[in-house]
Amino acid sequence: MNRLIRISLGIFIIFIISAATISIVWSYNTVRKIEATVNDNIKIYLDNEQKVLTDTDGSKISPVIINGRTYLPLRSVASLVGFGVEWDGYNQSVLLSSDKAKITVPQENSSKTGELKFWHFDKDAGPKIVSAFNNTYPNIKIDLTVISEKDQEYQNKLTASIRSGSSAPDVFALESAFAKNFVDMPNACADLTERAKDYVNNMIPYTIQAGTDNNGALKALSNQGTPGALAYKKDVAKKYLGTDDPAKISDMMSTPEKMLKTAKTLKENSGGKVSLFPTFEEPLKMYIGGRKKGWVINDKLTIDQNMLDFIDFAKTLRNSNYDAGLDQWSDGWSSAIASNEKALMWVCPYWGIHWIVGSNDKSSFDGERWGLAKPTYPYFWGGTWFSINSKSDMQEDAWSFVKYITTDKDAMKKWANDNIDFPNNLEVLSEGSSEIDKIMGVDTFKFYNQFVKEIDGSTLTRYDDVIESEYTNYLRLYLEGNIKTKDDMLKAFKEKIKSTLGF
Repeated sequence: MNRLIRISLGIFIIFIISAATISIVWSYNTVRKIEATVNDNIKIYLDNEQKVLTDTDGSKISPVIINGRTYLPLRSVASLVGFGVEWDGYNQSVLLSSDKAKITVPQENSSKTGELKFWHFDKDAGPKIVSAFNNTYPNIKIDLTVISEKDQEYQNKLTASIRSGSSAPDVFALESAFAKNFVDMPNACADLTERAKDYVNNMIPYTIQAGTDNNGALKALSNQGTPGALAYKKDVAKKYLGTDDPAKISDMMSTPEKMLKTAKTLKENSGGKVSLFPTFEEPLKMYIGGRKKGWVINDKLTIDQNMLDFIDFAKTLRNSNYDAGLDQWSDGWSSAIASNEKALMWVCPYWGIHWIVGSNDKSSFDGERWGLAKPTYPYFWGGTWFSINSKSDMQEDAWSFVKYITTDKDAMKKWANDNIDFPNNLEVLSEGSSEIDKIMGVDTFKFYNQFVKEIDGSTLTRYDDVIESEYTNYLRLYLEGNIKTKDDMLKAFKEKIKSTLGF
């Protein structure tokens, strides 16, 4: 018989900093300091077989000794013996079940009442989020307002409402292009650091970095990841590069030098019919992801070495006809996706499998046509974050809403399956997707999960959208010969940023 056991914990979290160090344990309404010793030498046996206890990210967890007693992590031990474990933060309970698939949060949630104002910029995603939330919290009414991003209408209205306090939402969605504008805006977003502390270690690291303000406070959480890979045409790769094996293609694209060598081979073997990329804008996404510094440091424009190197890389691509000279999102760029005679490879965030490849190449759904390779530099493209208005009178209900969207394992699994999305939940990702992707023929959760932790979100600034747009525009002018030298291009770019942003 399957059993669901609830343990309401007075003492739940122990933070171990190092061996024999002072840690803090929360116990009901009191805080006690205790001394805990980490013992890496203690061995764990199950049915006479030695086991290693691991965290959700696969890292080893050692037992700790407190006042002569040995403590083991509940989730790891439960998983070891086949029990499912869930944390019900609202009811402050641990849920154990002998049937992992049947753990559900008890319906205390149904007793919560209230009305929240929620703003979103996507007419499709907004209503779906509300519907999913109300299935669990039926008594919290969500007043949804959807405002288009066109001409920055959403951003402008959200800014005005937050600053004036008039009809401001309790919770609002933020797109990656402008999320930092609000995360760093004084008194706009509530500080989620304390509320989210039990959940962030199960989230993709870059999403936490992107939602953290300049003072280190966590202001926004995301329900999704948008990690990027490289999508390539398998039959074209086999014909002109001699292989369509993902590991070998990944190696061919693993450094800028190898990319150029691969581009040369492709050009020579195809008689110039097929370029490596449709446009320089494809590898640009990866180079941006590979930066060590953000665009703005101490209110000054900073050009990372990767972006200086990319100017030369892009020039070599164009001069050697290693890119097809198309513009990203143009009709020619889109039609080239279905053609074998134009380009081999596109950058492909998770959502791009269906919305870049699938929507432009209908034969891709037949399978065996496309493959995925690891990116040269880990990167992400897009994404949505959620924040609570710092001035909202509905802080607890607002947190229930954001917490459900961004931390509830079952809800995130269902959302991902229903909406072809990549859940921002490391535990779900490690378990793999519910089915093999028809276009790419692989478990895409596990594929992208290989490098998702390597993506760096610390370089993001609120100026990125403007700066990267101008960088791309001036680089295009240089590649087309309208700006004569690299130095001239950089000078014009810097002058434009100074006139636009003031630095």
